[in-house]
Amino acid sequence: MSTRDVAQDGLHLLNGTGIRDDSLILRSRANIRNPGSNGVMPNTAFGLWFALAIGLATASAVAQESDLPPDALIRLQRTSCLGPCPIYTVTIDARGTVTYEGERFVRVVGRRTAQIDKALVATLLSRAERIRFFQMRDAYRVIENPDGTVGMATDLPTKFVSVTVNGRTKNVEDYLAAPDALGDFEREIDAAAGTKRWVFLDGDALEELTQSGWVASGEDGAELLRQAIERDEVPIAQRLIELGAGLDGPPGNRLPPLMSARSNAMVNLLVRAGANPNERPVGRVTARTPLMTTSYKDAAVAEALLKAGAHLEDVEDGRTALWYAACAGNWRVVTVLLQAGANPRGSTGVPAAECTRQARQSEAGRRRTVLDRGRRTAEDFDRVLALLESAQTQMKR
Repeated sequence: MSTRDVAQDGLHLLNGTGIRDDSLILRSRANIRNPGSNGVMPNTAFGLWFALAIGLATASAVAQESDLPPDALIRLQRTSCLGPCPIYTVTIDARGTVTYEGERFVRVVGRRTAQIDKALVATLLSRAERIRFFQMRDAYRVIENPDGTVGMATDLPTKFVSVTVNGRTKNVEDYLAAPDALGDFEREIDAAAGTKRWVFLDGDALEELTQSGWVASGEDGAELLRQAIERDEVPIAQRLIELGAGLDGPPGNRLPPLMSARSNAMVNLLVRAGANPNERPVGRVTARTPLMTTSYKDAAVAEALLKAGAHLEDVEDGRTALWYAACAGNWRVVTVLLQAGANPRGSTGVPAAECTRQARQSEAGRRRTVLDRGRRTAEDFDRVLALLESAQTQMKR
């Protein structure tokens, strides 16, 4: 189902340059998973069961859509942080009307409206019921530790979520330590409303820009490509490169593109476009290579960079990529680098193993909170130490 994005009064800005963003076309998309597994054709009984499940789900969605309360309203507001966090508000009403208001750090500043299928509204309301949204606290602002103490954090963005249905309204402030289900709900609201096309870009919005006469080879195209790389938006980055966007970012924020790549797919795209896997930033506090930045990335990124010709033993302040990965407790990247032949010492100064021990000791003495989700654990550092010791032993043979 296609719907038309209606441009409203307000500014039409792209990174403050005044590039107009006129009417865009939205397309509803359905994501369907293959019920088969391991390439084996489902048997007849499974096929009948799957068809029945689809039929019941469809009937349920239709029933939900027809039963939508006329006062239904879902609202999400994202506020500022200490950095370029997108600031905007989006609301969705019972008719499926989406109203977006962009303020700062978004591609489109001003008001936009669009129309989505009512079934999406029904799905969001059903989701709110399943996560017991109306029973959540009014605000989540601090970390409540198991021992009764309270932790705080500053400079984070706040999200305000509001749901109205059948005369009831619930507002929840999400600043810190909210249930995971609330964060998931916020992302589902964004996805249903299609805010990505205004906050950043989607494929349709990019094509509409090009058809309007916009040229990607200027500063705006370079900035959009920089953002696409940071967001790991590979298809958008590829299209921008095809349109002539500069790889090194806008003049005021030059940075080797591979420094920001977060997936092997993005690395491969940028290398094909001419990015140098050994290029270092100029005029920055540090001059690390892209391989050195994999200390906090997935191991597949390190593999892709090595395949593209990244120098394994290049140093920055006497330290190699292995040293940085080991000190960060990233045992997966350490494994890749050692398999590629990296020297396990990793430094002309403090060896990688010693740095890892110090980091492990510091981590073991910390009290972990919800803010540490995804942070390396003492066990991660232990695995790094085992890898380094094994490599050292093999070198002595």
